[in-house]
Amino acid sequence: MPSNGSWQKVRFDEICKNISDRIDDPKQADTDYYVGLQHLDSEDPKISRHGSPQDVSKTKLLFKPGHILFGKRNWYLRRLAVAQREGICSAHMLVLEPIEGKSTKEFLPLLMFSDDFFEKALMVSAGSMSPTIKWKDLASLQFFLPPIEQQENILSITDKIDQTISDAQNLLEKTKNYMVSRRELLLTRGIGHTKFKKVPWYYGKTIEIPEEWELQQLGNFMEIKMGQSPPSASYNDKNEGLPFYQGVTDFENIYPNATMWCTDPKKIANKNEILFSVRAPVGEINITKDKCCLGRGVASLNPLENNLLYCFYLILNNKNNFLNFQQGTTFTAINQNELSSIKIPFTSNKEEQQKIMSILTNINKQITQQQSHLTNLKVLRKSILNSRLTKEKTNVIN
Repeated sequence: MPSNGSWQKVRFDEICKNISDRIDDPKQADTDYYVGLQHLDSEDPKISRHGSPQDVSKTKLLFKPGHILFGKRNWYLRRLAVAQREGICSAHMLVLEPIEGKSTKEFLPLLMFSDDFFEKALMVSAGSMSPTIKWKDLASLQFFLPPIEQQENILSITDKIDQTISDAQNLLEKTKNYMVSRRELLLTRGIGHTKFKKVPWYYGKTIEIPEEWELQQLGNFMEIKMGQSPPSASYNDKNEGLPFYQGVTDFENIYPNATMWCTDPKKIANKNEILFSVRAPVGEINITKDKCCLGRGVASLNPLENNLLYCFYLILNNKNNFLNFQQGTTFTAINQNELSSIKIPFTSNKEEQQKIMSILTNINKQITQQQSHLTNLKVLRKSILNSRLTKEKTNVIN
């Protein structure tokens, strides 16, 4: 064991080994727990969701508690997590087992989340579309490790931050769930109503809405404009022309951030119109914060004499109805007539619209604040980790 003041220079395969226990038929695996790349979140060491071996095919890898699952495909997304139970995982992952001695087993994931690991992995990855890292290339990488005592100190600090992050994530999830339930109640039952009526709904069902409300077709209270692809030569990423939206991808934010612009738009939406994704995925929405170009994958919905945010939340709450009307199998879409004809519970009372919007906006502000706090905690964790692993290394043992 090195002295407390000495850093060590090690090869990666000196501190962990690759486990390649293959499971050729996932359905015959003695487990109900499957982890694919889609189940791992960037820079999150916990596995918060999983799938079933019954839903996958082809060769998978067996892992056990304490193993590290590292997404070797598109590795730059930094998807790795520590397994808490036995299961099988995608063959696009590496299953790594820490070797104790020069490092503690809990320290290895921290090293792999560091910028030092990222920069060295960049040098040995292969491929452009889906960059991948092979074990033999990863094994030869060299790193400096702090002494065990310092590793344990770093772990103590990051464990406290991780607990705070976990608490923040749990609070955010609860607030999002509350938002959904509150939104559904307000947009079907309204505020302060005592008398309700049953109205025909889809698939032979009925729903109950306030007596003063009506089922309205979307086209009756929204002006709908379908997008059209501009000439491909007019696309650019240099902020030239109007912001260009081909679809809705910024699901977490009400107002999207443009990544492309267009100098020859064919269809235009103005500020404060609802962007609606009409092609896979159908039903995702944003609100335009500037005049913009509409591509083929989106439509703009402009409220007719109604509160913009009320209409936004109204559409968001009825997303499943839009999904029921989409056409296609491998590539789903909805056309203007179908979109316009969809019925939604609606109040024309402007005062009630304003009250509903105010309640939901306040909850959404809480969600935004909690998301910002969570992001700041993750930045703090990363900053502390990198500073502890990139400090000047004296008395290095080779």
